[in-house]
Amino acid sequence: MPDSRRKTRNEHSSGGAVIALRDGAPFVAMIATRGRSRWGLPKGAVSPGETSEQAALREVQEETGLDAEIIGLLDTIEYFFRAGDMLIKKSVDFYLMRYAGGTMTPQLSEVDDVEWVALPEAIRRASFDSERKLLSLALDQIASVAKRTGASS
Repeated sequence: MPDSRRKTRNEHSSGGAVIALRDGAPFVAMIATRGRSRWGLPKGAVSPGETSEQAALREVQEETGLDAEIIGLLDTIEYFFRAGDMLIKKSVDFYLMRYAGGTMTPQLSEVDDVEWVALPEAIRRASFDSERKLLSLALDQIASVAKRTGASS
């Protein structure tokens, strides 16, 4: 008798919210996919032998052309999706990152475009609720750091 249980696979990805300050205002690097109809944060699979942090920095660099430094873990999001008869449980570690250099250049084999987007606008533009929440967390963290350091926000 055939096994009727569904096949399940776990996948682990990492990504980042790269922040640059312009005149004191936070901007985030966003990627566009699906013909510029879907906006989100750069992310990709963690390769064997690679840490989550290394994967996040590599994916950001590959997809956006930007070099970044990790400030800290923003959150890990988990979701399920189906690929054929396989149920995939995906967990994605997202890091808050500081822009460290490089020129914004989309990796056209993976993304349609990359843009610096003002953080409040990025929260509205993000295509997924989970990433809108991540960007809101980033905005809260940046505001709290600005208060602690006495910077005007």
